[in-house]
Amino acid sequence: MLATATKTGRSVDKFLLYHFLLVTGIALLVTPLITQDKTLGLTLLVSLQIALTCISTLIGINMGQRLDRRAATLLFSVWMLVWLVHLI
Repeated sequence: MLATATKTGRSVDKFLLYHFLLVTGIALLVTPLITQDKTLGLTLLVSLQIALTCISTLIGINMGQRLDRRAATLLFSVWMLVWLVHLI
């Protein structure tokens, strides 16, 4: 894992993990709406995952985001929505 920290003392590895899971959840919600071809959708998801995670992490660090209870609730609700959408 990364041993670096931001200016505020928060570890970057937690930001990367949080934003990776958040971007993945949002991408799983949006990808079926964009394309009907499952192979193209999966290729699009995989190819954009790293770039979108890096951008999202940098924006979160720049804004001074904190990984508190509200952030955990947002992440949990996104993944519950992913579960519900793909279940139906």
